Amino acid sequence: MADVLSKRARSLEPSLTLSLTAKAKDLKAKGENVVGLTAGEPDFDTPEVIKQGAIDAINRGETKYTAAEGILPLRKAVAETYSKQLGVSYGPGDVVISHGAKHSIYNALFALTDPGDEVLILSPYWTSYPDMVKILGGRPRIVELTKKTEYMLTPEVFQKQLSRKKKPRLLMLNSPSNPASIVYRRDELEAIARIVLDSGISLISDEIYEHLVFSGFEHHSPVTLVPQIRNQTVVVSGVSKSYSMTGWRVGFALAEKDVAYRMAAFQAHATGCPNSISQWAALEAIQKGAEAREEMRVEFEKRKNLFGKRLARIPSIWYPEPGGAFYYLVDVSKLYKKCNAKNSFEFCDKLLAEQGLVVIPGGAFGCDKMVRFSFAASENDINRALDRFENFVRKYSS
Repeated sequence: MADVLSKRARSLEPSLTLSLTAKAKDLKAKGENVVGLTAGEPDFDTPEVIKQGAIDAINRGETKYTAAEGILPLRKAVAETYSKQLGVSYGPGDVVISHGAKHSIYNALFALTDPGDEVLILSPYWTSYPDMVKILGGRPRIVELTKKTEYMLTPEVFQKQLSRKKKPRLLMLNSPSNPASIVYRRDELEAIARIVLDSGISLISDEIYEHLVFSGFEHHSPVTLVPQIRNQTVVVSGVSKSYSMTGWRVGFALAEKDVAYRMAAFQAHATGCPNSISQWAALEAIQKGAEAREEMRVEFEKRKNLFGKRLARIPSIWYPEPGGAFYYLVDVSKLYKKCNAKNSFEFCDKLLAEQGLVVIPGGAFGCDKMVRFSFAASENDINRALDRFENFVRKYSS
């Protein structure tokens, strides 16, 4: 059967984060004594006001195809909300609603790159970025960031990448980030935005975790800091993370009008319109969900602090402090030799086999020294997981 597959299909593997999350759920369903801290989604239910908006839409008969780019009320709400939030003017024609932020990014890559173009992807990266670029015929240029810069792109490294023989077509930037939960500081982000402006390359600013930012940190968008890059930039966000709506599948992009038009045209031929009921629910989220969103953010911050206190007493590891999102990216490479693991994948296999703990290997994000923990879990599960992790680490640290 493999003979009928294209080269493109043969090169593609399922998302490891989704696969391991499903594996953890399957093991639990079978009665196995496992704890999984893999999920890249809030563990809260969708707020009632949002669910009621969906019910009302069903009762109104909003069950038909919509425009490929999304319903006008939602595009207007996104444009108005983000014009105020970003300090840059957008209209409904600059907004494309899609089947999640992942889909928005894919649409943006289609609109902004051609086959053979190089795309700068910063490691650690969200696991789907390189494959998205490859599927569209592009070439991911992985830029390995370091502990010294807390896994953030510096202007010096960016300029060096731009000075190479082949100039990249686009930079992908994610703040707050997955998997490292890094939040770029204002001065650093402004410097990067000015280089984008001067270089003329495009920017996809993935801001899906924009509302999940913790005390001592502040989210900034590149277009706010350097408004002149508006037409070079596609800002991507959505309702999945901040409003606990991962399964509703609604994301959106804000872009220059012609870019938005081409993204919508691609979407029309590829998938058609996003789910109609989910769009009306997303409208409720944007217009009425701020209070529930903040309640969830506060709870995530409590969990982050609990997680940090527990990790601080465990030897032989290192991690950057999360500024947003809901992950800890932990360097466990000092333990590889002691536990007879060649890489993060083998380390995670041993952690599951010996302790019943499922986490994501950093190799999935281009950082093989690390593993990713999600603290989108109950306090009880966090403590159970960290008991097991600490037992494992201490066993091989002695």
